[in-house]
Amino acid sequence: MPITANFDETKQSQLPFVELLINLGYEYIPHERITRERGDSNSKFLLKDTAIEYLSRINSFEHNQKTYQFSKQNIVTAVEELENTPLEGLIDTSNSIYQIIRSNSGRTFREYVDGGMKSFDFRFIDYDNINNNHFGVAVEYEAQSKGSIRCDIVLFINGLPLVVIENKKSSVEVIKGVNQLIKYQGSDYCPNLFAFGQLLVASNKSDFLYGTIGTPSKFYTQWREKDISIEDLDQKIQKYIPKKIDESVYETILRDLNGATKNHLQVLDRLVSQQDRGVYNLLRPERLLDIIKNHILYDGGIKKVSRYPQYFAVQKIMDRVENVGENGKRNGGVVWHTQGSGKSLTMVLFVKALIENPNIINPRIIIVTDRKDLDIQIKNTFKSCNLKKDVIKAKTGKNLIDLIKSGSNSIITTLVHKFESSKNYHQGFSDNDPNIFVLIDEAHRTQSGFANIEMNNVLPNACFIGFTGTPLMKNEKKSTDKFGEYIDRYTIDDALSDEVILPLIYQGRTIQMRQESNKIDRDIDRIELSMEQKKNLQKSITSEIIQSNPKRTKEFALDIENHFLSNFADSGLKAQLVAPSKFAAIMFKKYFDEMSKVKTAVIISEAHDNDEEDSHKKEVDAYLKSIKEKYVSLEKYEKDVVESFRDNPDGIKIIIVVDKLLTGFDAPRNTVLYLTKKLKDHNLLQAIARVNRLFDNPTQPKTSGFIIDYSENARNLKDAMDLFSNYDPEDLDKVLFSTDDKVKELQKSYSDLYDLTKGVSNPNDDQEYLEYFSLEDKRKEFYDSINRFAKIFSECLALGDFHDKFDLIDTYKKDLKKMINIRQSIKIRYADDQNFKNYKQSIINILDEYVTAGEVEILTKEINIHDGDTFDSFVDNINSNKSKAEAIAAHVEKSITITREKDPDLFQKISKKVQDIINRMRESKLSDLEALNQLKVVKENLGKDNSEDATSEFSGNKNASLLFRNVDILKSSKIQYSIDISNIISSNKSIDWHKNEEKIRIITNLLDDYIYENTDLNLATEELNKSITQIIDLAKSNSEIW
Repeated sequence: MPITANFDETKQSQLPFVELLINLGYEYIPHERITRERGDSNSKFLLKDTAIEYLSRINSFEHNQKTYQFSKQNIVTAVEELENTPLEGLIDTSNSIYQIIRSNSGRTFREYVDGGMKSFDFRFIDYDNINNNHFGVAVEYEAQSKGSIRCDIVLFINGLPLVVIENKKSSVEVIKGVNQLIKYQGSDYCPNLFAFGQLLVASNKSDFLYGTIGTPSKFYTQWREKDISIEDLDQKIQKYIPKKIDESVYETILRDLNGATKNHLQVLDRLVSQQDRGVYNLLRPERLLDIIKNHILYDGGIKKVSRYPQYFAVQKIMDRVENVGENGKRNGGVVWHTQGSGKSLTMVLFVKALIENPNIINPRIIIVTDRKDLDIQIKNTFKSCNLKKDVIKAKTGKNLIDLIKSGSNSIITTLVHKFESSKNYHQGFSDNDPNIFVLIDEAHRTQSGFANIEMNNVLPNACFIGFTGTPLMKNEKKSTDKFGEYIDRYTIDDALSDEVILPLIYQGRTIQMRQESNKIDRDIDRIELSMEQKKNLQKSITSEIIQSNPKRTKEFALDIENHFLSNFADSGLKAQLVAPSKFAAIMFKKYFDEMSKVKTAVIISEAHDNDEEDSHKKEVDAYLKSIKEKYVSLEKYEKDVVESFRDNPDGIKIIIVVDKLLTGFDAPRNTVLYLTKKLKDHNLLQAIARVNRLFDNPTQPKTSGFIIDYSENARNLKDAMDLFSNYDPEDLDKVLFSTDDKVKELQKSYSDLYDLTKGVSNPNDDQEYLEYFSLEDKRKEFYDSINRFAKIFSECLALGDFHDKFDLIDTYKKDLKKMINIRQSIKIRYADDQNFKNYKQSIINILDEYVTAGEVEILTKEINIHDGDTFDSFVDNINSNKSKAEAIAAHVEKSITITREKDPDLFQKISKKVQDIINRMRESKLSDLEALNQLKVVKENLGKDNSEDATSEFSGNKNASLLFRNVDILKSSKIQYSIDISNIISSNKSIDWHKNEEKIRIITNLLDDYIYENTDLNLATEELNKSITQIIDLAKSNSEIW
């Protein structure tokens, strides 16, 4: 049974997508060929004939200076073995398939040559000569596993389905296509197809997102080209758009779209869209092959694909290091990719490219960090990515030198201080190999002092590449000149534009600190000391000591707890508190425990701070001793705390630190950073980045990170920006938003929202709003504007001084409630598929005194026409009979669209009846009230049995009537055929038969035999197969009654 494509979706997105692919070198593959090459089975996914043809072309082997072709039997075996790869977990199976198809030696086959059997490498894709491969595109591709799916577009390379695409019309958010792709991978749908998938794309005319198998929706991302302007890029793409596609091919495409675009003409003169840019940038054949071969990784059970900054960084590094200069060294440099942008993955991808580069023989790789936890993290990351080299961690300085002396092929990870400690073991030794590559993580910290000198002494010709999440400071430039210039930059502003990190909202709370300082000054003045002694005493009283005062700590703890519970209680979002000293951290924990309203934990190192008071050191020692008594070790305690904080929404809510976990600590649900300590330079920029990670929170959306600062760090941030080279201090304004900034943003979002309703002449008449927002694009803009206003309003209310700085809070709350009510009425009237559940908690936070949680549930609820009482109550709140009638009509049409495949004939009649009632009402041939009453009857009967099944001619067999009315070949044939076919299905069905491929095959064969042997329906093979598919699809759609 054909599934009708959505015309708007097809015309706006699907067709232009396919047109550009064809003009980029893809061959269109018609449905007939797809069906034939898959052996008439939707549970087979490879195009067997195409695969056999092109694998024969790209595979040969050399023996005794002669070239031979592989046997046809081995070619067929290769295709069938890949097709029949057992599904043993989607990611594991995907990994198995990927390792086979990405390599030039993915498989070996034995061939008889020179009197004996010998093994030779076999490949599925020729990555060296792109023109040897076949690139194909299909539309409306149906696939069957446990469930059935239909993919808008599938791309094939040599008959392998490697890219799946979902298209949406402009008024539908692309994220809906992303969610569809994620759903299709589930065990109830078609994971077997997606085991072959390398790229997954969701697109409409103005948006293009990509990911891979298992990518969460939050991490689908855009692709941008670097080092080329939009104008120059569009000029390149414009060369392909006007190319006219062969008329017969184009007619076939239109036919395969099931008539959704009948008689549509190819548009040859149009502007380049964002979708076009995505297709060209990501899916043109040479780029697609490069991404599949070099930019996909399996990292500890997670499949990952490069983002564009990683892709271009790796290309630039490889271009830079490939040649050895006259000085016997390769050029190094610095890669500055802001925190949260996937710097570690960039390092792994570079090493992968390095290992496989044929021009660099036996590259030796050393990865240097300056912290034990980062060393472990880097080692584990590289190990979990299954590169072609082992990963070894240098245990000591001597062990490091031994590994270098041995010429070890393994990837060596080491702490920088091990170079310094190695100096007693490498006297007179140096390794002059230019193929040693030293990757230095957080290069600004690691390249200094004696360790730097020892590194140069041991590895004088090594290529040094620094990676940093913050730009180098001006005073660091000299010590890092050895790296060379910046190879690639991906700034905070870039990451924000790409929405791969979140903006940060800053609020300073500093008054109490100044008052305390003044009091201390007065107290010192009262002491009988000389001026010199007073100055020395003042110097000895550091801000850390002041802020570690237990009374102040208790005040901070109370304020922090109130702020956290008021804004993030039971949300699943977490906070990190930076204390000025270890003693203060323990005091914070003590006070939080006394109030016992929020779960907290402390993570501090064992080494003492130099400025920690002796009495405080005893407190710290006692606390650490108590931890060690409860846990096997301090490391085990820290591991458990981090896991509870990072992974368990009900676990540790606030983690308290001093110096640890301020860099390299990645916990996406971490949302608020409470600073009670002064930080500077890199440490400050690294710390604030702990809360900018994306997180797909199921309850309260994480829309920003919050910096609540009790220690006057704002000035330090400005100073820090000024210290960095290649960094405009004004960039801070793009990164960190103050309460004043957020107020301006809120006012603008409020103004934008009300600008959309200016055309409503009577703002008190809800009916006018319904009429005014009749156009779908205008409604979408309205919905998006309300969501943006609610998001910013919720963020503002989390800032303590917002209430002091803004006096229209109540007005904004009342207006938001009004707009939400209007939105709900519009949504009901037009049966719009808009989900506001993610904003429920934000609305509760904003409208706390205006609505109950129950009311918010109603305001954000999805409306289901079959939920009779609920639906009726919503419709009853609409004022006019005409709008009520049109709301019912819209929801009936939507309900029909969703369930049309159950009984197309019946639902077509209902749809025609609904449209007839609405037309007569609009033409005043039917009163609004009468139209409303008639549509209520239609709605009430919608879920009932209206299919005229009980007629005597079908002997009460309702399923036979269903077949007779919907299967083309049965409509004008004998009724007995429909009864017999219904009985064949009924007598051979079993529990969940519609999900059982073997049971479906048996029923299909029985139907084939019956139609061929017991009817006078003289059908060609293709028509017979099509009719049986139509029967099976109809029966599967009604499996609950069959």
